[in-house]
Amino acid sequence: MAQPATTTSTTPYPFEFTGSGFEYFRIWIVNVLLTIVTFGIYSAWAKVRTKRYFYRNTHVAGSEFEYHARPIQILKGRALVFGGYIVFMLSAQLHPWISIILVVVFFVVTPWLIVRAHLFTARNSSWRGIRFDFNKRSMADAFKTFLLVPLLLPFTLGFLIPYFSFRGWRFAVSNSRLGRQPFAFASARVGAYYRAFFAMVLLVVVIVIIFGGLIALVLLLFAPGAFAAGTERAGVGGLLSLLPLLLMAVLYLVAVPGYRVMTRNVSLNGTALGGHTFDSTLKVWPVVWIYASNAVCIIFSVGLLTPWARVRVARYLANHLVLHATGDLASFIQAESKHAGAFGEEAADFMDIDVGGI
Repeated sequence: MAQPATTTSTTPYPFEFTGSGFEYFRIWIVNVLLTIVTFGIYSAWAKVRTKRYFYRNTHVAGSEFEYHARPIQILKGRALVFGGYIVFMLSAQLHPWISIILVVVFFVVTPWLIVRAHLFTARNSSWRGIRFDFNKRSMADAFKTFLLVPLLLPFTLGFLIPYFSFRGWRFAVSNSRLGRQPFAFASARVGAYYRAFFAMVLLVVVIVIIFGGLIALVLLLFAPGAFAAGTERAGVGGLLSLLPLLLMAVLYLVAVPGYRVMTRNVSLNGTALGGHTFDSTLKVWPVVWIYASNAVCIIFSVGLLTPWARVRVARYLANHLVLHATGDLASFIQAESKHAGAFGEEAADFMDIDVGGI
């Protein structure tokens, strides 16, 4: 007699962001002012303060995340980047070919920089005292994802963008781990990225048709009389010149966030950690509204509402992400916590420079 199939129960643990715009504003305004008066040197300390605030206010299963990087690590990385920029500018004055060679060299080493940046961020992040980590032997995968695929993008008229998104998410997730437990990127399929891409392409086409119709209507109604009178002609011409700019703004505020929402959902929903899964339920139009209204508020407040906008985005992203723990989450945490001390010491021995800390 066949035994009934057993199902493992899962417990949902919603993510939560508890920060406020006013709290972050006090950090942000000090960061901005000190960065200005120190000619950018304080920006490393500003980055650490910002990350610690957002990490500390992001919770799941009753615990917050922590960020452990030291500002001097980030400052060293930025000093290297600034030194490289100075060398590039000076070489361009000596001979154009030298600057071209340096651009090629930078493009070639970009995958290495990406790996180091992931490694630095992961090893300086923790949850419940358990450090994250990143596979530093992922260089071959990085070169394929961030060097070979981008080289092919111009020859495919953009149709490799979904594949590039898929490879980028897979690289970031499958090479990460929490303690000794690796993340898995198993159930996400590249076809879902293409469906998101073509959905946004269709939306762009619809918007272009709508704005094209508006332009045609304006020309039909106003062009005959307007072109007979100089002042009216100038007014209609000014109106028509604004329409392409408005179209670009609408495309940027709708198509790009929409594509990112859809691919983020696919990627996180296809991620697992030792049998535990994630559920991202972002919606396209609420995110479009958040980004569009944030942009308007930042512009009209001369940037002063930037902290409120960032907190608003962080809260929405957290409120639409759930960790589904399979079995006993406490046992998983206890098992990983046994190795947290040794792992922390290993992380402290990591190269003391944030190469990707820009």
